[in-house]
Amino acid sequence: MAEKTPETQDTELMEVLELDSDEGTSVAVEEQHSIWQMLRRYRGAIIWSAFIGLAGINWGMDVLLSTGVISVPSFKKKFGYSFESEYIISASWQIAFNTASSIGGFFGAIGSGYLADKLGRRPTLAIACVVSIGAVFMQVFAGSSGLLLTGKLINGLSLGSFLTITSSYSSEVCPVEVRGLTTSGVQLFVSFGQLMANLILKGTGTLSSSFAYKIPFMLQFIFPTILLLGLPFCPESPWYLARTHNTPLALSTLSRLGYPDPVTALLKISNTITAEEMKTSSTTYLDCFRGSDARRTEIAMGIFSVQQLTGVVFTIGYSSYFFELAGLSASSSFSLSIGVSVLGLIGVVCSWFLINRTGRRSTSLVGTAILTGLLFLIGILDVIPASNTGPVYGQVTCVIAFAFMYLLTIGPTGWTLFAEISSSRLRSRTVGLGIVVQNTFGVLMNIVVPLLINPDAADLGGKIGFIFGGTAFMGVLWVYLRVPETAHRSFEQLDWLFENGVPARRFKGYHVPLLAVT
Repeated sequence: MAEKTPETQDTELMEVLELDSDEGTSVAVEEQHSIWQMLRRYRGAIIWSAFIGLAGINWGMDVLLSTGVISVPSFKKKFGYSFESEYIISASWQIAFNTASSIGGFFGAIGSGYLADKLGRRPTLAIACVVSIGAVFMQVFAGSSGLLLTGKLINGLSLGSFLTITSSYSSEVCPVEVRGLTTSGVQLFVSFGQLMANLILKGTGTLSSSFAYKIPFMLQFIFPTILLLGLPFCPESPWYLARTHNTPLALSTLSRLGYPDPVTALLKISNTITAEEMKTSSTTYLDCFRGSDARRTEIAMGIFSVQQLTGVVFTIGYSSYFFELAGLSASSSFSLSIGVSVLGLIGVVCSWFLINRTGRRSTSLVGTAILTGLLFLIGILDVIPASNTGPVYGQVTCVIAFAFMYLLTIGPTGWTLFAEISSSRLRSRTVGLGIVVQNTFGVLMNIVVPLLINPDAADLGGKIGFIFGGTAFMGVLWVYLRVPETAHRSFEQLDWLFENGVPARRFKGYHVPLLAVT
């Protein structure tokens, strides 16, 4: 039998679609269903999105393990030096350990964006899992600071890939009705990983042997191994299959994911891809900064910038340390930091009831505004003269409220926005650029925050709230001016809105001509 060309496969698809021409040539009004009906209907897509989302747990674990193990006595004895009868990790090595994963993630995000378009989402994630397992092995058995740092750098490559693939995969396998829930779910897995890291360190940190830090490292083997075992059964992205003209597999995949009409769904996907390929048949990272895609890239990168400009690294990442500086005991500070992580998980779950009802734009805007107020309040409480612990507990309350509000609003909705906002042909690359921004800020914040709050440096303490309050306010202005509403919009509709330069504030409710999405 002669091999089918892409053109032949596309012709066959159109022949199949002609059997359903009434639906294929017009856009029917979507029947309204409850969220529970949608969850049941698309359970296949949701389950596989959640499975791929397991990769985000490793990213969350690594973020807190990098900073947490530095305070473990056996770790300091192994990789530090004796100073005034006590083992410490030098400032330069602290910065190196804390930023290594982010630096690796910078290159991992760029590389995975390219590989995902060439090989597919599943093979790229499998490569990242293998790299992660090898890098964690290096960290567990590292005998020197240099080897440990190398393992962290290499592991960063996989971590950047984990976030890139997880976000793009969720946005491509799920329909618009549940897309917001699955893409924001990335934040849930990240937060769960951070909670696991806090609990692991609390359980092993007091051990006198090297297992105090090796056990937390070894637990990072778990999820890449689970992913490698399950990936052979995981469906590939239907968008990737359609772009590579694998029509039969694309149809069976859409059916497996729960789409009631795979033929019509594939027609819409193919129409979008064809329209984009009419502009250019090849894609590069430079394309992300051309035409209407430049605006979309700005939003994808900017929403992560706003997340970081709220000072989330300070308020959540350094919460335990800040509580100690505020005057609480080490035990109370650590217990409160676990409470912050738990409350954050609750916030992410609660966000699922907002993300479709109030929309991405409104949730991000109001949430960032409230965070700005909390940050200024932390700063004000720090400068109020007091003879009691009232202002201290006021700051602690603000930090806890910040964690909940962040993970209720801009935290999860940021992930949803940046996964939805790009054009389909540039999704992997645009998502990769967003992760690059996040890792860049990860490097900067892990250098700047200690310098701002440490007693032997700027010693700002809670006054750092004034600094991040100012940057968060700039974030509020940017969200208002630049972030559009993407809720309840198909990728075809978003393409039309961006191509026609519709202002961000007019996206919600803007009428898109039927011919634009048929």
